[in-house]
Amino acid sequence: MMTTYDILKMNERLFSIMLDNKINPNDIRYLAIYDKFLDMKSKGHKVGYIVVHLATENNMTERGIYKIIKRFESEVSMD
Repeated sequence: MMTTYDILKMNERLFSIMLDNKINPNDIRYLAIYDKFLDMKSKGHKVGYIVVHLATENNMTERGIYKIIKRFESEVSMD
């Protein structure tokens, strides 16, 4: 059986990087949305079209989709 301590200790470096870069662990909920964004972009769709499509598909605002894209494309410092 694994404890909370075990998980934190095993991933201490990762969680420290996340804290230092203000990465919200709740953003894991949006991985599928960003994956679909990348897929559609690689197929040549325009960003504006993708955002409208994803917002409609996920019952979100376009602004919300743009925020997800901005967060997922931000540079991470590994210091």
